[in-house]
Amino acid sequence: MLSSEHHVEQKMKKLIAFGFLTVISAFITQPGWATGNPAHGKKLYSICVACHGNNGEGRKITDAPSISGQQSWYVRRQLRNYRDGIRGVHIDDITGMQMRSIALMLKTDQEIADVAAYVAALKTPDPEHTLNGDIEAGRKAFATCVACHGADGTGNKELNAPSISGLQDWYVSRQLGYFKKGVRGRIQRDTTGQQMRPMAIPLDDATINNLAVYIATLDESTAVTGTYQASQDSSTLSMAARMASAKPGSLKSSEPLYPTCTACHGANGEGKMWLGAPRLSGQHGWYLERQLDNWKKGTRGTHPGDVYGMQMRPMSMTLADDAAVKKVVAYIGTLESPKPQTTVQGDLQAGQGLYGTCTACHGPAGMGNQALNAPKIAGLPDWYVVKQLKGFREGYRGEHPQDVYGQQMRPMAIALSDEKAILNVSAYIASFDESGVAPAAVAAVVSTEQPAPSSGSENQTSFISSSGGSVERGKTLYTTCVACHSADGAGNQALNAPRIAGQSDWYLTRQLNGFKAGYRGSNPEDLYGQQMRPMSMTLADDQSVADVVAYIRTLKGAVAPAALSGDAEAGKGSYATCVACHGPDAQGNKALNAPNLAGLQDWYLARQLKNFKNGIRGAHAEDTFGQQMRPMSMTLADDNTINNVVAYILSLRK
Repeated sequence: MLSSEHHVEQKMKKLIAFGFLTVISAFITQPGWATGNPAHGKKLYSICVACHGNNGEGRKITDAPSISGQQSWYVRRQLRNYRDGIRGVHIDDITGMQMRSIALMLKTDQEIADVAAYVAALKTPDPEHTLNGDIEAGRKAFATCVACHGADGTGNKELNAPSISGLQDWYVSRQLGYFKKGVRGRIQRDTTGQQMRPMAIPLDDATINNLAVYIATLDESTAVTGTYQASQDSSTLSMAARMASAKPGSLKSSEPLYPTCTACHGANGEGKMWLGAPRLSGQHGWYLERQLDNWKKGTRGTHPGDVYGMQMRPMSMTLADDAAVKKVVAYIGTLESPKPQTTVQGDLQAGQGLYGTCTACHGPAGMGNQALNAPKIAGLPDWYVVKQLKGFREGYRGEHPQDVYGQQMRPMAIALSDEKAILNVSAYIASFDESGVAPAAVAAVVSTEQPAPSSGSENQTSFISSSGGSVERGKTLYTTCVACHSADGAGNQALNAPRIAGQSDWYLTRQLNGFKAGYRGSNPEDLYGQQMRPMSMTLADDQSVADVVAYIRTLKGAVAPAALSGDAEAGKGSYATCVACHGPDAQGNKALNAPNLAGLQDWYLARQLKNFKNGIRGAHAEDTFGQQMRPMSMTLADDNTINNVVAYILSLRK
């Protein structure tokens, strides 16, 4: 009996042990965990020989690249991509489609791992050169490639960059062309291909040819000997070489994350114009963090017109998490570089006038304001400011629905009438130093100083409006409004901003909420409404709206004189339609949701009547009171009739 029990016990132990080993075996053979067996891979490689050769040397006649010595992780990934339809599905990728059918013959991840292990062990001589090109020009162009592929072209697994050393020049040329045309790197699942595509898009045929010729010269000794690194500057050295040559303690803790940025932005964050990379040093950390997050999320860098943004998106994806983003930003904060040289010619005086719109958010000296989500622009290269303003105006920045702050900038850029205006304001911004002190001339012209409290509101710091708004807090919030509506709320026709001083608090509240909700400022033809919508979004909640309205109610901006020609007497008859709601004196009526008209500028009234008539205002389903105005405006037969009724409204001013 005892012997039988012992036998059962031993059997159970064996079963448990077997089960444990089975679990472990299953675990280590999961995709990404399997260890490649080169001996088995050699047998499987028989399906590859016809094109890639016995030793992985590749054959141009079969359009097959050299694969000998390629990193096994990269071979695995590409074989899986072919098998899973991530590569080899584009109609123009003939050889890719051929490869897909071959990859499908490898039934399991283990077989893929075995082939990859065998390929990695192969050795072949360097391939013959087949293209003619400028090696030196190719070396310079390769600076963009160094951060990922290394100065010696041997790649970097952490950055998903394969070895390109030893590849045939014709193959490199073709693949760069494929990335540029979208034959490769277009499928969303092809994350690493998407990293390469924006790198290739700016390259012309000659540059691609030169790059291919230069890459064909690379070998493992390049980074050590410096044969093709004449300057031996830090922007073209591999990370391994930099680490090897660095003195103990000379590398900051976050520097290992920055080499991805170095090739374009420079070792000191100075930026490089020819690569479309702005200066980073001196920029606010919170802004850099937000932009990196935007690129990672696709809020920036997804518009086909934003070539350089598309380059940045995959670069940002090399930062694995928020901690990595904060770490690299912290390192950038330690960098110092000189102010960029002037490259743009513009009229500084004209630019100064245009900058008045920018002051409220970016400050008179361009130092930015985190509370208003405005980055520092002092110290940015003028060519970069030009490019971004054009980007906002043309819609490849600020178009994404989640890019709230970009949407704020877009209408500001659209207000710049032409390229000359953009050059002028960019040249003026370039004149700022980084001391944080505004030029004296600006201080005299562009001031955000608020008006003194009007009589009867000496205690405005404690004043609370009927709607529960705090004047004191509203004064701070109003800094966003100053540049357009002016410090006293009088408005500015040049900036298309109406007078808001003297307007009813309930009406101001409703319009701000309307802009925030999107039933005002969402029509693509309502250019000035689109300017207001993102401004309204800086008011975080109902209390903020109430506060800024409370402060506006203390303003006493003067009523502007007439700017339009109209027959007031003729307009009196047309105004009969308006009397019922707005009153005989045009002072408005809250009970009928009719605002005060008498204090508004005639040009603004005329524009709004036209907007109602043309369906730019009052067409949104949620704009109930705008819908009431639309049929009223349609009773005004033409522009002349509109001008006449507006002239009559102005005559009612007290």
